[in-house]
Amino acid sequence: MSKTINNKEYRLKLFKEKIYKSTLKIESDKKQNEYIKCPHCKSKHVIKYGSYNGIQRYKCKNNKCERTFTKQTESPFRYSKKFKENCHKYKELYEKGLTIRECAEILNISIVTSFFWRHRFLYNLKQVNYVEKLCDYAELTRVVLLENFKGDRYSKNKEKDKISIVNAMNKSIDIISIIAARNHLGFRELKENIEPRIDKKAIAVAFLDGRLQAFSDKHNTINKIRIRRIDITPIDASYSVKIKRWLKKFRGVATKYIDHYLSWRANEYKNNIEYDYRLNKDEKLKLNIDLNIKITTYVSWNNIKSKVLPV
Repeated sequence: MSKTINNKEYRLKLFKEKIYKSTLKIESDKKQNEYIKCPHCKSKHVIKYGSYNGIQRYKCKNNKCERTFTKQTESPFRYSKKFKENCHKYKELYEKGLTIRECAEILNISIVTSFFWRHRFLYNLKQVNYVEKLCDYAELTRVVLLENFKGDRYSKNKEKDKISIVNAMNKSIDIISIIAARNHLGFRELKENIEPRIDKKAIAVAFLDGRLQAFSDKHNTINKIRIRRIDITPIDASYSVKIKRWLKKFRGVATKYIDHYLSWRANEYKNNIEYDYRLNKDEKLKLNIDLNIKITTYVSWNNIKSKVLPV
């Protein structure tokens, strides 16, 4: 009789432990799900939805979404296992200044894949280092580049326009490169493309360009900004001019991707302290390419391929 009682007590104890463990699991799942958002609509209302190849799947409970996803869906390396395994090697080659073709040969990948990987780095760099607006001070310079259709099979009969790029820099060496106009840079283009990127209280100063100087004077007058002589000391009045020389090492850059390269140039310039007056000309020329970034964003091949110039 006592054995039967003991067995019942033991079974009851096991049952209570099982219930307790399952309760803990439900609570932990709820806490875990609180940190998981739908990557498509950002809703927090998600549930577990089975698994595939050992990977937990989730489903969004938002009536307008109801899409399934995994934790890997938000990963910057999704849909590309090969890139995840080789991105550090590619980054090392890339930072040495090797061409797309040379990187492809060393890593045994296609030229198209090498091109895509390069622009994944550049896209990420642009997103991470994005500066919306310059405050306090903005030094404006301009460079004009002839339109380049590199990689475009149907560019034989296309007319090449002159593309005006305005670079705005503050004293902290935050740089905004703006593709401002096609062929003609007028006050309408300056007002639409440059004015929103400069704070109304910021001092605007321009060098080596009459239109930019007129725009700066108008900006300062309208916003009642007083300029002292110390405020018009150039940080690097030839920054825009140097861009042409910097781009030569790539043996041609398609203009529709020029914003990626301008972001790279701005990052390299700031990190290498190229603007430091203590460096002589030879030391500045010896500076190596340095991206110094990790992949934290995702962009698809279709988005890169379908990219167009914003002007």
